[in-house]
Amino acid sequence: MVLDTPEEQAFNDIVFIAAQTCDVPVALISLLDTERQRFKARVGLDVTETPINQSVCQIDIDQPTVLEIADLTKDARTRDNPLVTGDRAYRYYAGAPLKLRSGEVVGRLCVIDTHARTEGLGEDQIMLLSALARQASDHLDLRRIARSSDRLAELQTALVQVGERIRDSAEVTTMTREASAIVGQVLAVTRAGFGLVDDDVTHVDVEPDWTAQGVASIAGRHRFDDYGAIRDHLMRGEPLVIPDVLTDERTRDAPAAMRALGIGALVNMPVRQKGRTVAVLIVNAAARRIWLPEELTFLRSVADRLEAGVARLRAEQQQDMLNGEISHRLKNMLSMVQAIASQTLRDVPDRAPVESFERRLVALSAAHDVLLQTSWADADLRVVADAVVEAVGFGDRLHMERPPVSLGSRPALSFSLVMHELMTNACKYGALCREGGHVDVDWSVETVSGEPQLVVHWRERGGPPVVAPTRRGFGSKLVRLGLVRTGGVELRYEPDGFEAELRASVQQFAQA
Repeated sequence: MVLDTPEEQAFNDIVFIAAQTCDVPVALISLLDTERQRFKARVGLDVTETPINQSVCQIDIDQPTVLEIADLTKDARTRDNPLVTGDRAYRYYAGAPLKLRSGEVVGRLCVIDTHARTEGLGEDQIMLLSALARQASDHLDLRRIARSSDRLAELQTALVQVGERIRDSAEVTTMTREASAIVGQVLAVTRAGFGLVDDDVTHVDVEPDWTAQGVASIAGRHRFDDYGAIRDHLMRGEPLVIPDVLTDERTRDAPAAMRALGIGALVNMPVRQKGRTVAVLIVNAAARRIWLPEELTFLRSVADRLEAGVARLRAEQQQDMLNGEISHRLKNMLSMVQAIASQTLRDVPDRAPVESFERRLVALSAAHDVLLQTSWADADLRVVADAVVEAVGFGDRLHMERPPVSLGSRPALSFSLVMHELMTNACKYGALCREGGHVDVDWSVETVSGEPQLVVHWRERGGPPVVAPTRRGFGSKLVRLGLVRTGGVELRYEPDGFEAELRASVQQFAQA
């Protein structure tokens, strides 16, 4: 709407022509609001607006034809009007409706005389006044369309910003507060917030909200019935849109609670799940406000995005709790396995196999911890390797060069055991058993016969002279099973250090 926009020459020309055509001293383009009429253009009048109760243009506003009152002092609708009884002493009025393409009548193009006209305007004058009103309506439509396009672009930019804040937020409170700040600023309101609704839509728990400077927060629990008849709309899942809490039928009987919070107009945009309202996006303005359709569409989109973001964070929190429980139980189970093994094997004179078995359990536990952090979805190869190194030690003497590589859950466990055996062997017989020895590990993806393969290189340097083993124990068998237990392993006992090359199909490596 162009109610409060500056004067424009196109509208000034229209009222000038209307005054000349109808031979009157006053011509106005009057735009109507619920509390006032604003003059977009005027001739012969020194004010830009008057209270709505002084408006003759509001009379029978939906009438499609020209409203003509020959003598304002003799018409019951106008004889007590201050514009008639006061110093201006208006006597004659004719007004053609300003009807937009949407069908909405927003005011009138009117002409006023200080003398009564018992015969009124001529037929040609009525036709010209109507034609000028249609021209003014077209101008209003064009300006509203232009402003609407600019507003839509502005709201779309704000919606993108809301999406970014929701995506980047790790806490519900942060998410709702930052999204509410964007909403409050782009709509130029006094308060914006997001609240969760209880099962019977009786109370709302408002998260920390955004407020304009000097405006109090409403974060906390509120009962809907304390603020008027606003609960039924939310129960039905309908937006609650109130332009004026003092006049709206749902709040006018008891507006004190709203006014105590500085609320003059509001929108409560419900969020629905499985047929019921579960949350609400709250927007407050301090004074009466007409909420535009594009603003309501924007708020609907923000509400949907916020609820999806809150649901995501809650699901992640629940998954973290579940993972913690699984991790706790798994560690207890592995500890019990270790205890059972220790008791069962306590009389075995050779302790080396027992200790090796216990270390393998530790490596398996480390790999499980990594997978639990990703909810048993893909894990990164480096993260699994780091977990094994941390469990064994010597991290300062092992250097890894690597690109990110995604592992399925089973290959992650298999790789952790292979990595543990290589680390254990290096500590017992290889580079890590001598001061100054070190290990280099790197991996890359190579294409072999048109198929991408992951290649892991293990190189030891600075250890004792390398001697190939004369027999193969269980650890050696684990290493030779390879990254996904399908082989693809080459072991080299070079004079300057042991080396291993392990290959596996990238497709196999990524499978769960």
